[in-house]
Amino acid sequence: MQTNPGIYFLSLLLTAVASLGLAGEPTWVRRSSNTGDLAAPNAGSQQTCCVVADLDGDGMDDFVVGERTKTPSIVWYKNRGQSWDKFVIDDQPRKPEAGGVCFDIDGDGDQDLVFGQDSSGSEIWWWENPCPDFTKPWLRRLIKQDGARQYHDQTAGDFDGDGKIEFVTWNQRAKQLLMFEVPEDPRSAGPWPSTVIFQWDQGPPAEGFPSIPVDIDSDGQIDIVGGGRWFKYQGGGKFDPHVIDDKMRFTQCAAGQLVAGGRPEVVFSPGDADGDAKWYEWKDGKWVAHSLGFVIHGHTCEVRDVNGDGNPDIFIGEMGSPGAGDKAKAFVWYGDSQGEFRKTIVSEGQGIHEGLLSDLDGDGDLDILMKPYHHNSPRIDILLNTP
Repeated sequence: MQTNPGIYFLSLLLTAVASLGLAGEPTWVRRSSNTGDLAAPNAGSQQTCCVVADLDGDGMDDFVVGERTKTPSIVWYKNRGQSWDKFVIDDQPRKPEAGGVCFDIDGDGDQDLVFGQDSSGSEIWWWENPCPDFTKPWLRRLIKQDGARQYHDQTAGDFDGDGKIEFVTWNQRAKQLLMFEVPEDPRSAGPWPSTVIFQWDQGPPAEGFPSIPVDIDSDGQIDIVGGGRWFKYQGGGKFDPHVIDDKMRFTQCAAGQLVAGGRPEVVFSPGDADGDAKWYEWKDGKWVAHSLGFVIHGHTCEVRDVNGDGNPDIFIGEMGSPGAGDKAKAFVWYGDSQGEFRKTIVSEGQGIHEGLLSDLDGDGDLDILMKPYHHNSPRIDILLNTP
């Protein structure tokens, strides 16, 4: 029997695609507080912060949203698969800044919450997770209560290799990067002692951390990345700053293995300005920049495998207000682990600020959590990744 050349070629093509591990582009199904799919955080117009963590220990990612003009100021959403129930963490007026991080502060096995104050004050707070009894309140305690103001962006990890998690934050008005060791008894401790691990005298402020810390130089120790730099621990509480791009201080950032082999790559997006988003690879002993394209207040930046093909992708979203308004877009650049990217628009018309990639419906793939800052807020959107 004679073989049809067209069918034979198609069979070879499909085999090649399968062997490369390529996946189709996801279809995004929107769920929104505007259509009653979930509740808005409060009636305020400045949704500043957002974090994702499994807060109730059921194996599914929940999320927290903070707002600084109304109460309740901090709420969390329990993930029920195809729906999300809102609960209050703090019903008092706070002024949380962008950023935030969850980690187990008190050693009881659940995820506690940290936010820093905006330019109105000098406080950093942590809330003790009452899991498993959520009839009890989230108790708020102080990490820092004086000094210079504004803490835009936080991260946590074992950055000094001592087997314990450290808390790290930018302090914009002090022009410093601070690291805090968790006290032996954080429930009864007063403000935590801090170490200045980096400071600057002039130029734009620094901000941004990857949502997932990475080991930049592949020495087995995770590193701090942000403010156009990465910071290597040298011992004795000291970190050595390495410049990736000093023009990318005032940016949001992410990092991951975008190109197979070698060091992880770093992405910087102009979060509070307009300009080119870029990814950087370590090549021939220096950081080489590659432009992704122009973005307008791209205050969301993530590196994760969005389409499940085994290759990390880049996700960047525009804030909307300030910024592009109703023309705000969210982009995914699908990677091939060889340094090539295919740009797609996954959302248009709604701003996204501090957005995150997470499995928000429990089906094993990454969905998009869209929280605006001021554009059409109060509002929450979830884009469900549907193959």
